[in-house]
Amino acid sequence: MRIVLMAINARYTHSSLALRYLRNALEIRSLQRGLDYEPMLREYHISQPRLDIVRDVAARRPALLLISSYIWTAELLSLLLPDLRALVPACRIVLGGPEAAYNPDPWLVGHPEIDLIVRGSAEAAAELFCDPSFSFDAYPGRYVELSPTPFASVPFPYRDDDFAELAGRYLYYETSRGCPFRCAYCLSSREDQALEEKDAVTACAELDALVAAKPGLVKLVDRSFNAGPERARLIWRHLIREHADSGCRFHFELHPLFLEDEDYRLLANAPEGFFQFELGVQTVHTATRAAIGRGGDWPREKAAIARLIALKTVHLHLDLIAGLPGEGLPELAQSFNELMELGADQLQLGFLKGLPGTALREGAASFGALFQAHAPYEVLRTDSLSSEDLSALKRVEALADSLYNSGRFRADMKRAAVLYGGYFTAYEAFAGHAEGRGFDLRTKDRMKLAPLLEEFLSR
Repeated sequence: MRIVLMAINARYTHSSLALRYLRNALEIRSLQRGLDYEPMLREYHISQPRLDIVRDVAARRPALLLISSYIWTAELLSLLLPDLRALVPACRIVLGGPEAAYNPDPWLVGHPEIDLIVRGSAEAAAELFCDPSFSFDAYPGRYVELSPTPFASVPFPYRDDDFAELAGRYLYYETSRGCPFRCAYCLSSREDQALEEKDAVTACAELDALVAAKPGLVKLVDRSFNAGPERARLIWRHLIREHADSGCRFHFELHPLFLEDEDYRLLANAPEGFFQFELGVQTVHTATRAAIGRGGDWPREKAAIARLIALKTVHLHLDLIAGLPGEGLPELAQSFNELMELGADQLQLGFLKGLPGTALREGAASFGALFQAHAPYEVLRTDSLSSEDLSALKRVEALADSLYNSGRFRADMKRAAVLYGGYFTAYEAFAGHAEGRGFDLRTKDRMKLAPLLEEFLSR
């Protein structure tokens, strides 16, 4: 049986880790059970013409089409399904992934083309489809929840022939699943997402295999990579010792409270830019953190971040979220100012997503939150932030990317922060000035930005 595993990625440089797990699990289980299965990966991206995608899938003549769904590609997938059904009418179409799995009703009601939605790991899905007794008729509701597969038993997702196909793209990898935190806005906060980790020896061996493929970036998708500090150090130490001259960089999501003195000593010896760390601060306010189940200790976290920045070896990204319960513009401004003053390499101001299946989505009425009806479910307003406020924050976000994250105008904006009594006020004021000149706030063209910024500072 020919099985097409289909992913639509947000960018060409992205690749699907989940489908590689699924492919490998299908190959192993079908071989063990004597099934004549032929799984093949097909990856697309949202910039491709829809008809090209549909025709390419149809040309494979699949008997079973397994599609991974995510919020960033949900709109395109919704448009593709009727055409896929038209061109491969006998094919069974199955959706997995967080978008459909945690929000099945709109998909099942709106898309009779779907034969089944599966919620569960790729390995559990492979077990389902390789069961000799499996039948779609057993699921008249077209939905099934599967028990999780122990992460320790999951094999390495990549094959040698993957690496040639992925040349020039990001390689994704995970050393853990789940998360020790219970942030209300995150699917990893669910009780069925308990933290599971690979041992350091296995993780190091698998990372060695990835580096041998000569990628530019290996992006680890662990929610809190350093939740086990000793394990994290073993992996970092191995990468520095074995791969410092490889030309490969490694991206990790960390929590600053798990960093220990030994980590700073180790990271001080890493090549500059070898490690990229992303730290989700989200807010500096204790009350907000309590409301979203995040906890933490901002003064301690701030000190840890400052120590990381002082090393000058790690490329550091800090994240904020606009739209959290109880936070209006004054609270956002304080968080923005404190993070800007730290001076990390990048500051990302993101906007709250009301993801189906999360506690925050279920409790949206408690803080007057309205979200987009369809993916990506971005916040439209809250009791504390009007639609106009969020539009203003979008302008600040665009300028922070153009002026700060580009690294070109930090001294100018530091000067503006002094003149306007803070970074947030300065960015707001410059946004108003730029829009008054009909300026595209997202441009990174230095030749256009420089004179406008000088005009602004000279007012």
